[in-house]
Amino acid sequence: MSVRHLLTAAVSVPPAIAALATPAAAHVLTQPDPVSAYTLTTGRLWSLVAALLGLTGVVIGGLALARSRRTELSG
Repeated sequence: MSVRHLLTAAVSVPPAIAALATPAAAHVLTQPDPVSAYTLTTGRLWSLVAALLGLTGVVIGGLALARSRRTELSG
């Protein structure tokens, strides 16, 4: 998978996650019960999105580093 494909995926994933989580977040906000430890709140959702973006950055950085080392060794 090329870096261009990874960048495209990294840009398209957060809006998809937000669109999927919006009904769940609305359900949590209207629920009168206390929030359990396993409930996906908006704060937890955004921390999950940030973690996924960070992981994507690590993968892209690792691929870029591997590519630069390949060109350095072959050049």
